[in-house]
Amino acid sequence: MLLRRDRRALCCMSAAIITISTCCVLHSDSVVGFVPPPRSIPTKQRMQNSMLFETSSNNGEIVLARDGDRLLNSAFSALDDRDKYETVLTGLCAKVIDGGAANAKNGLVDPIRLMEESNSNGITIGPRGIISLVDATALASDARIMAKILSLAIRNGSILRYGTLQGEINPFPLASATSFPFGNRNNNNGIERLQSLPVVPEDDRAGEVTQAVLFSGVCAGCVAVNAFAGLFGMEDLTPITNLILGIGITTVVVDNFFDAIVMGGSAVAKMNEDKLPAGAKNMSAPQKEDMPLGIGTGSMTGSVVRGLSRLLNVNTERDCQCEAAAVFVAYSLGLPCFAFQPNALEGASLVISSLRNDDDAQNIQGSLDNLASDSGFLKMLVWLLAPVAMELSKYPQMMSSDPCEAQGFVSRLSEQARNNVQYASALLDALPENEDQTNDYLRWALAEADLLLRNNKNVVDALSKALAGGAATVGDCVAILEE
Repeated sequence: MLLRRDRRALCCMSAAIITISTCCVLHSDSVVGFVPPPRSIPTKQRMQNSMLFETSSNNGEIVLARDGDRLLNSAFSALDDRDKYETVLTGLCAKVIDGGAANAKNGLVDPIRLMEESNSNGITIGPRGIISLVDATALASDARIMAKILSLAIRNGSILRYGTLQGEINPFPLASATSFPFGNRNNNNGIERLQSLPVVPEDDRAGEVTQAVLFSGVCAGCVAVNAFAGLFGMEDLTPITNLILGIGITTVVVDNFFDAIVMGGSAVAKMNEDKLPAGAKNMSAPQKEDMPLGIGTGSMTGSVVRGLSRLLNVNTERDCQCEAAAVFVAYSLGLPCFAFQPNALEGASLVISSLRNDDDAQNIQGSLDNLASDSGFLKMLVWLLAPVAMELSKYPQMMSSDPCEAQGFVSRLSEQARNNVQYASALLDALPENEDQTNDYLRWALAEADLLLRNNKNVVDALSKALAGGAATVGDCVAILEE
C-alpha cells in the first residue's frame, strides 16, 4: 500500500504505557508475570505467545514482578481488563511503528496474538488500541495482514462498518439479457441506465504539462533576450522576441478567455456609450464561431492553460477530498487497501494477491475475497474512480485525480492474463471482453462511485476535514469511519 502519511510514536502516552510497552516482550518472565500463587493452589499454564496470563490466586490480573515497581504495578492492577488489553496493545503497536516498515511484519506477531487472546476472552479493545493497530499494520504494506487485522477487529466488535456497503453497488448489467424480452427487469433497467451514462473524461496531463513547459520556456527565452540583449550586442533580436511574446500571450488569453473579454468589453461600451463615436455605437462583438482557427474555443491553447494550472496550482483541500473518497470507498467495500491515492499497480497487485496462497509460517495473514470476479472487478474500478467522481462533483477540471488509473488497471490485468498461466483463466473470466465493454465498465463504475459518495456525503466530508488537518493517519481515518 502506498501511504502518504506515517504515524510516529504516540507522544502523549503516559509513562505507565511506555514502560509496559517496552517491558512486554514475549517469553520474558523476568519482566512481566504474575504474583505467584500459594504453593497449594496450582498455577494455570501460560498460553503460548500470549502477553496476558492468569492465575487462580489473583484472578488473572497483570502485575510486574519487580518489587521496586509497586506504584506502577498498583496503578496497572487498578485498570479493568479492557483497559489493560488496550494499554498493552497500544504499547506493542508503538514499538512496531518505531521499528519502521522493514520490521513491521515481524513486529505484528505479538499484537495479532494479543487480539486473538482478547477475542477468546470476550474483551473488546477500545478505539485507541485499534487506531494504533491499524497504523502499525499499514506500515507493513501487506493487504493480507491488513485483512487479518480487520477480521480480528470485526470479531472483537471494535469495528462494525468495514465492508458494510458492498450491497449498495449495483452489478454491471449483462448485455446478453437484451436478447430475452422477458429477462431480468433489473438488468434491463441497468442496460437503459448504462446507455444514458456519460463517458469517462479523458485526461492528458502529460501532454498538457509538456505544452505548458514549452510555452513557458519560449516566453522565458524571449524575456531573457530582451533583458540581456544590450550586453551581448543582440538588440536586433528584440523586435522579434517582442513579436513572439505579444502573439503568444495574446493568443492564449483570447483563446481561453474569449467570453470574459467580450462580456467585459460590452459592459464597458455600455457604460461609456455617450462617449463612443457614432460609427462605433453600431458595432457588435465578434461571434466565437466566426473567429479564425477556432480561437476563442480553447482548442488551440487550452492544453497550455490546463498545464500551467497543474504546475502552479496547489490545492490541499482538493487533494484531501480525493483522498477521503478513496479511503471511504475502500473501507466501505471491504477492500483492505487504504492508499490515499489509489493507482493501477496497487489495484492489480491486490487482485493477484486474492488469487495467491502465500506461505504464512507466522500465521499473521488473513484471507482475501476473490477479486478476480465480476463483483470484485467492479469494486476495484469503483475504488480507483472514487477520487475522479469526487473531483468531478466539485470542479470542472481534474487536477488531483486521474481517470487513467482505472484504464491502466484493466491493462495490467490483461497483461497478467496473457503472461501468467497460473492466473489466466480466473482473470479472463473477470476481464471485459473488448474495448467497448471496458468503456462500459468504466462508465458504470464512475456512476456507482459518484452515487456512493453522494449518499454518504457527511462521512466523506468529515474524513476530508480530518485529512486536511495534516495529522490524520490510516488509523484515524478508520476511527472517523466507525463513528
